[in-house]
Amino acid sequence: MMNSVVEKRAPKRARIASVVAAFAVTSLLSAGFAAAPASAAPSSAMWLCSGTASGIVGKWGPVSKKCSYTSPASGWSGKLRVYWSVQESTNQSACVEARMGKAVHPDAWQSVSCGTKGTGTIKWPSNTASMLEVRVKANPTALAANVDYHI
Repeated sequence: MMNSVVEKRAPKRARIASVVAAFAVTSLLSAGFAAAPASAAPSSAMWLCSGTASGIVGKWGPVSKKCSYTSPASGWSGKLRVYWSVQESTNQSACVEARMGKAVHPDAWQSVSCGTKGTGTIKWPSNTASMLEVRVKANPTALAANVDYHI
């Protein structure tokens, strides 16, 4: 009898713990506590997710899809910070856009910023399963730009 009571409680506790952990991580991200801007953070910083994207002058490059998450159902600010920088020791400069892509009706592209590095905030409604999508276009100072991004 005792084993059946323990077995029934354990899965419920595990689900509650995973929901609380997911909420805490996404709350920290929206507040900007999870990571410093690329300019201030060491290259070994712990990020929730990271990826790369590239583009050429005058044309958006292929969409990078590396990070997929579900935002909390309540208590969520509805925003996600994206940090990015071009490859170090290059003359590259870029414009970066991001959005939370959903299976049906993806969000509009939102500017993260232009230059050699930057930070931007994009919309991410609560209780939404989404994939972070990032695209890059090189500025005229370089023919191509390669960008590393983090959330």
